[in-house]
Amino acid sequence: MLSRYFQHNSSKNTFKKNIVPYRLKTLLLVLLINMAGTLVFSQVISGVITSSDGETIPFASIYIKELTTGTTTNAEGEYSIELPRGITHLSIQALGYIKVELEVNMQGADIRKDIVLKTQDYMIKEVRVYSGNEDPAYGIMRKTISLAPYFLRQVKHYRATVYLKGGFEMKNIPALFRRQLRNEGIEEGKTYVAESLNELTFNSPNQFVHKQISKRSTIPNNGEEQVLGFLNYSFYDSESELAISPVSRKAFSFYDFRYEGFFQQGEYFVNKIKVSPKRKNQQLFEGFIYIVDNLWNIHSVDLVNEQFLGKIHIKQVQEPVKGKAWLPVSYHFDVEVNKLGFNVTGNYRGSVKYKEVDLDFGLPVPTTLKKAYAKAEADKQILKEIESTQTQTKEQQKIESLLEKENISNREMKKLSRLMEQENQNRELSESGLRLKSRDSLFQIVTDTISPDSIDWNKYRPIPLSKKEIQSFGIRDSLTLAMAGLTEDSIEYKKETSHFVELIAKAIAGTKHYNHDSTFRIKYYGLINPTAFNFNSVDALTFSQKADIKKLLSNGMRLDFYPKIKYAFGPQELMWKARIKIDTEHINHTRFFVDGGQWSTDFNEETGISPFVNMASSLLLKDNYMKLYRNNYLWLGGRRDLANGLRFFIDLKYRDMDLLNNTTDYSFAYPEKNYSLNNKVFDRNLNSHFINRRAFEVESKLVYTPRYFYRIENNFKRMVSSDYPTFTLTYKGATDAVFNTQSRYHMMELGIEQELDWSLMYKINYNARAGYYFDHTSMHFSQFSHFNTAEVPVSFKKWSNSFNLLHDYRYSTNKWFVEAHFSYSMPYLFIKNLPFLQDKLWNEDLYFGHLSVPDFENYNEIGYGISRIFLVANLGVFVGFKDVDFHRWGVRVSINLP
Repeated sequence: MLSRYFQHNSSKNTFKKNIVPYRLKTLLLVLLINMAGTLVFSQVISGVITSSDGETIPFASIYIKELTTGTTTNAEGEYSIELPRGITHLSIQALGYIKVELEVNMQGADIRKDIVLKTQDYMIKEVRVYSGNEDPAYGIMRKTISLAPYFLRQVKHYRATVYLKGGFEMKNIPALFRRQLRNEGIEEGKTYVAESLNELTFNSPNQFVHKQISKRSTIPNNGEEQVLGFLNYSFYDSESELAISPVSRKAFSFYDFRYEGFFQQGEYFVNKIKVSPKRKNQQLFEGFIYIVDNLWNIHSVDLVNEQFLGKIHIKQVQEPVKGKAWLPVSYHFDVEVNKLGFNVTGNYRGSVKYKEVDLDFGLPVPTTLKKAYAKAEADKQILKEIESTQTQTKEQQKIESLLEKENISNREMKKLSRLMEQENQNRELSESGLRLKSRDSLFQIVTDTISPDSIDWNKYRPIPLSKKEIQSFGIRDSLTLAMAGLTEDSIEYKKETSHFVELIAKAIAGTKHYNHDSTFRIKYYGLINPTAFNFNSVDALTFSQKADIKKLLSNGMRLDFYPKIKYAFGPQELMWKARIKIDTEHINHTRFFVDGGQWSTDFNEETGISPFVNMASSLLLKDNYMKLYRNNYLWLGGRRDLANGLRFFIDLKYRDMDLLNNTTDYSFAYPEKNYSLNNKVFDRNLNSHFINRRAFEVESKLVYTPRYFYRIENNFKRMVSSDYPTFTLTYKGATDAVFNTQSRYHMMELGIEQELDWSLMYKINYNARAGYYFDHTSMHFSQFSHFNTAEVPVSFKKWSNSFNLLHDYRYSTNKWFVEAHFSYSMPYLFIKNLPFLQDKLWNEDLYFGHLSVPDFENYNEIGYGISRIFLVANLGVFVGFKDVDFHRWGVRVSINLP
């Protein structure tokens, strides 16, 4: 849970120079405070921790009970801890060794104490929580998984000081990259290290305030954020997308468990469980997890997560910091990269000192845990406080009924975990309704509020530096000066000679500009950008330019302006369009916009073919799938939340729609082949719908999501999630009674959609809509209902709501339609069960689609696909049926764009 970073903005006291006595008093007071601190905390206990055979034990965990502080030894097994005068109790442990309890009496002098840890022997005993002949580990894990939602919310608040130290040793660099990395300050055979002192405040459920007090580093660019994801990871969290925990609700689908025995540690018995992934997967762990018997909470973990580039070895030790609330007191991460010619080893360690810990006494404590807690004399007062604030609900009674069972099944385990999670959510809802507590509003980083050279690192550093780390910090100044000299020369040279080149580069590649307070922003996409050039059979070659302009106004209002121009070399015309958008209120999402222009537009503007794909198919295959018309338009629109989860949209459009024809026959290949006509859709007689006409259109829409949870962050309401689907009611129409227009139609549409997401790997998506035209007297083809089709084998579309075998425009209708889609995504179904594919991050997907329109009823399409290939690509095969008769099949590829 601990892992976010902080910062502390310290204010400086100012004094009048002429008040000398005051300055002397202040200085004297500071000296007295420092002397008092020296008298209390000047004693240091240090030494080396070794095994029985004399081997040093790196990164052994040390917990100081009176200070609620955890730390570790360094890579050479050394420790050094500053302690107050008097008696202090230390707990020293390392995975695989017997824990040592040490009482230290500090009387003003430093103590040298070397500690020997004996190898832990694991005993096998009869375990009563398993059923049948299955391995006892499964019964233990069911109990832990069932109680994970309770342990996740057991602590309501804490404040801690966190010392973090990490770095890496570059053992080998491929020759191809050596020069580039040397210029960035990274050389083969060198060790790079960073350490920081932080303050962390946590408020349930996920509010963090992270202040970084100071930091020093020999890592170029001070980069350390890459390894911090796992520091923020809680093994009790079933919803995390970072990795699938062995105590997640879905753990039994991904892991095998084996009981390795137990050992006694003080008043506790600790079970050792071997964790093995059923398949290779980059989101799974392998190793050991230690569970406290009868309490069923995590004692420690020793797990490895294997990624494509290397392995991450995670060791975490937890201690009962307050009552029976176990929290991490030390972290240790080993990173090993041995791919593509790189050989890098790194590690990251964290030491935690808890200053404040508040338990959530409103959280119902299961009776099973109460009985276990009552055995400890020190916890009776806490139990009285907890019990005095609790009354049982129906859900709590169901929870107790399941927990009283010594043997619970997998089904009961999942039910119990869900009940506890639901009970926690209901309790939070009773306090705040649908508004959730903010996750990020208190997350702050302000780097180096205190200079790294202004504090005594030996005093604040609970983990001693190793010899290599001392050497790394020793060359820090010379390395920094050398790099700074190069940088200064480089910058001076650029100032003298490269200003013009810099302007040219910005004009070509684009640039961004912000004023000093970031209230005004301009983004210019450049003369050459991915969308600047395009080609189609109507416009021929086109060259476009665009920019984004944003202005923050008073009272939180924001004005956005999006201009765009395009020159078409075929008809030799300059086209333009622009949108002005203003957000006036961020709680109810009130927005107004004005949009207008003269543009060549796809008849299926919402879900049509990508211009890039159409350009590629036109130039390479001479297949012009996209059909265009000239759209001269003025569009006024707005939206507002009428109530929580209920959104209202209104659009008014005036359009003058003109017919366009092909202006070029150019392509890279097939010179004898002609482009298809722009104003003809296969064999359908739609000529009257392509002629020039004007239209005044109205579209209004209500979108409703029941019980929609939200957060308010920085005065902005952010919708989060709902357990219910989203319903949509839409009216579209045009009248020929105003502005001398010629279009008239009226239609209604009803839709429903929902995405059920269990994790990054499991997802169900369904959506359906039906529409009916009450009047279709006079319509342009762009006013028809079009469908999300993917006639081209390669697209940028999502398959969860598309028909991947139907021709574009052929099934567009102005009468009625019924459309439905269903998709299911999972990590393992067919192909990924092959051993050499199990470690891929791919998902396997099933698709179903249905479409009924006049003259083409009951079309059904099924598909199987592999998604997230290289994280962005999807490959699928689809089969279409007319009723139950085979219609066609095809292979499709799609690319997921950000």
